Amino acid sequence: MKKLIAGLLLGVLSIAPVCAQAAEPYDINVILSLTGYAAFIGTQEAASLGALEAVENKAGGINGRPIKFVITDDASNPVNAVQLANGIIAKGAPLMLGPTLTSNCDAVYAIVKTNGPVEYCFSPALHPAPNTYGFSAGASTADLAIATMRYFRERGWKRMALISSTDASGQDGENVVRNALTLPENKSVTLVANEHFAIADVSVGAQIARIKAADPQVIIAWTTGTPSGTVLRALHDAGLDVPVLLNAGNIVRAQLRTYATFAPTQLYLPGLRFLAPNLVRSGPLKEAQQAFFDGLAAAKIPTPEVNMAFAWDPGRVVINVLRHLGPAPTAAQVKDAIEATHGISGINSLLDYRDMSQRGVPIGAVVVIRWNGAQDRFDPVSQPGGLPLK
Repeated sequence: MKKLIAGLLLGVLSIAPVCAQAAEPYDINVILSLTGYAAFIGTQEAASLGALEAVENKAGGINGRPIKFVITDDASNPVNAVQLANGIIAKGAPLMLGPTLTSNCDAVYAIVKTNGPVEYCFSPALHPAPNTYGFSAGASTADLAIATMRYFRERGWKRMALISSTDASGQDGENVVRNALTLPENKSVTLVANEHFAIADVSVGAQIARIKAADPQVIIAWTTGTPSGTVLRALHDAGLDVPVLLNAGNIVRAQLRTYATFAPTQLYLPGLRFLAPNLVRSGPLKEAQQAFFDGLAAAKIPTPEVNMAFAWDPGRVVINVLRHLGPAPTAAQVKDAIEATHGISGINSLLDYRDMSQRGVPIGAVVVIRWNGAQDRFDPVSQPGGLPLK
């Protein structure tokens, strides 16, 4: 009997490694800025992916294999991002999520756009060419600029000033604002001042003085993180209290709270529809948003931030693709499958990649929001696409 039991135990032990191997995690490589000046963005993206990982593994993972987002830190540096991407390429991975920053995404895109692997950047300021291996999260920064300019124009604020940082994000911001001004609908809008500064600058007093002299009705400050505070403080010190727009990367409550003593009376941001759930009727979009909120709540994240949204839908899309492609897809198969994806709802819009925009999200995903510091919340002030709420 003892020999029989020992034999059975031996058999169980010999089978155990096979079972463990069958449940080997499905690794999805991710490059994020967990340290450096964009850490506040990257850590939110990582938190969102952690919540998504739990939700999708509860639903069976990828064909029975648990999903594991393997996150590496580029320290907010494009050189580091390229080094990490080269390591992922060397492993033969078909795709990667991230990076966080526009400059880092641009650097990685340059080495993957033609032959892969797929890069799904979390910055909406990456503008991949059609049918390349690059994809970009959320509504395009071009659409963010068009929607917010539409809102301001309809409010009667037609004398605009722009101040942007000289990094990749700020340069993209200047480009999309200038392009939006060329649209026929904005023929009545004038850019009365256009100033620049470096993200390491500790003062922009001279730039703000020139903007004040131009007498704008509204100011667009296109930069992210700490430099945004530098601009707002300079506006306060100059006594210039007009409506101000910060770009979408600043939709971070913890960050905006630190501006309480010098924030303008009216502080706007180009938001996304998940930030205005009360404007969404029942249906697939509402259900997708609720799944997002529930997933974050289960991960002890009570308050969704926009950077979490930039990670959530891309993560869902690649997981859906991997479930259909089998255990070892090529980069080309992943790219083609994403470009064919349509008819599923993201948290901000119905996703449809067939227009080769490499993002699948239309301008209708954009809702202009106003920061309500007294209530610690974002209040929607526009309809989807930018027209003011009635």
